[in-house]
Amino acid sequence: MEIRGKLLAGIVGMILLDRMGIPFGALWGFILGSALGHLLFDRRRDFEVSEQEFRAYQRRQGAFVYHVFSLCAKMAKADGPINQNEVGFMEKLIRQQFRLTDRARHDVIRVWKAAKDSEAPFEQYARVFYQEFSRERHQVLNMMDLLFATAAADGRLNPREEELLLRAAGLFHIGRLQYDRIKYRYYQAPPPPRGQQPRWSPLDPYYAILGAQPSDSVDVIKQKFRKLAMQWHPDKLLARGASNEALRHAKEKFQQINEAYEKILEARKS
Repeated sequence: MEIRGKLLAGIVGMILLDRMGIPFGALWGFILGSALGHLLFDRRRDFEVSEQEFRAYQRRQGAFVYHVFSLCAKMAKADGPINQNEVGFMEKLIRQQFRLTDRARHDVIRVWKAAKDSEAPFEQYARVFYQEFSRERHQVLNMMDLLFATAAADGRLNPREEELLLRAAGLFHIGRLQYDRIKYRYYQAPPPPRGQQPRWSPLDPYYAILGAQPSDSVDVIKQKFRKLAMQWHPDKLLARGASNEALRHAKEKFQQINEAYEKILEARKS
């Protein structure tokens, strides 16, 4: 606790009462002066420091909320147009998780829409978040949990969503064991047996895109690639009269499928 105000006021009081000729004036002056000094100066300074700390805490929480709604919007958009379940999850975050006011609600909805419509990739948003919060490990893990919750809002895990989750885990320096523990909370896939925990691999996101496993043979991976390529070929969707938005998503998906297949084959050849 600050003692400067208490000390200075105590000395002043000691001098004044001593000069007035009051018995034990120096002692009583110091005691009374110290009390007044603490009340008028030190407590005020303590209050100012506390208020500054509170405002800093509010700014920090505001930054975290901004990153949450930006990254969750990119996650919700990963598997196509955002559906009502994902919108409902966003509202749940606003009302229950963060308990935002109506004014703050309008602000985060703007953040959500801006990130959803932005051409910037998910990884860019994730890197900015981690640069700002890398020293606050609990917030990093909270973000990973919220990203899984967003992916699970529609009841399934799309390969594109899992790709982004794996990329986020890599950027956030979250190990495979911790990743699987968070995943298990939302998707009831049995965890691997003790002692058989898979290690993190940069190829994990690419296997996720194809719905394949590292243990699959090249022939199996090729079959899964061809099936997905046929499903998402833009010309095929154009012939069906798909909308511009659906065509744009199909082109992105088709590029991701081809990239994933090429990366896996390249790694297996080396």
